[in-house]
Amino acid sequence: MQRIAITGSSGYYGRKLIEHIRHESPATQLLGIDVVPPKDSQPHEFFNADIRSPDIRTALANFQPDTIVHLAFVVNPIRDTKLMHDINVNGTKNVFEAVRAIRPQRFLMASSATAYGAWPDNPVPITEDWPIRACTEFQYSADKSTLEGELKSLHDELPDVAVAWTRPVIIGGKGVSNYLSRYVLNLPFMVLPEGRDVQLHFVHEDDCVAATWAILQGNARGPFNVGPPDCLPLTKLAKLTNRRAVSLPYWSMKLATTIWWGLRLPIFDFPPSLHHFARYPWVVSPARLQNELGFQFRYSCEETLLEMWAEHRRKKGK
Repeated sequence: MQRIAITGSSGYYGRKLIEHIRHESPATQLLGIDVVPPKDSQPHEFFNADIRSPDIRTALANFQPDTIVHLAFVVNPIRDTKLMHDINVNGTKNVFEAVRAIRPQRFLMASSATAYGAWPDNPVPITEDWPIRACTEFQYSADKSTLEGELKSLHDELPDVAVAWTRPVIIGGKGVSNYLSRYVLNLPFMVLPEGRDVQLHFVHEDDCVAATWAILQGNARGPFNVGPPDCLPLTKLAKLTNRRAVSLPYWSMKLATTIWWGLRLPIFDFPPSLHHFARYPWVVSPARLQNELGFQFRYSCEETLLEMWAEHRRKKGK
């Protein structure tokens, strides 16, 4: 890989991927595309544009990448769900049109394990052949589900392009700060919805970008779950972080979060629909990543959580 273009290059995932590529392949030229100029982890070239702009296609055509990685998404929930959908779905379709025109050797998009949805009949763990059944109330999950259908069409349409997509679980590590990490770390106790001791699944930031790089290097195609072999029940997570696990009725959790989200109060910076993902399992199997590409995770789910918790306490001065 000699020329890689990365959308969302100034975001958390993008910055970590740029650092990884610079370490693993120093000669590779990198084009970053984002609405935010880079401050660190700088690409060799940068193009400032909204992912929905037709200028994106021009910038990619001028750079002539052999590889395109699409990471430009609104991840943290916002109240303007129409805007979030427009950026995530229509912006991605704009990138798809560039891929169709340029036909790079490889195209990879970051999807999400939330695309599987959190459902009572989900197997533990979920393999890539399990159907995508998004929780449509949760905008991010719904958008990823929509895009996976488009991705499959692109994959079938362009047999000469290695079209792949990742389905990471909750990304963790020292540098992570998003609504999911705050949900896990900021509460004074861990909530068991209706007493359910559901497993949560964390992947370390370094493993997430290393897996992305392994998929690109292997010219791999199709979906890849990204999460280590172990997971954490809520009761064990509570014990590891010295907190109590408290059973609450699901309706009370949803009502409290609805009021909190509606009043724009701190701590709960997520819509009530997120509680689906603490109520039912969405743990994934990394077997395809391990068996087909020989990928090995450096960090377990537990080690990732403990690193997050230690950094959280350090910032709180405890």
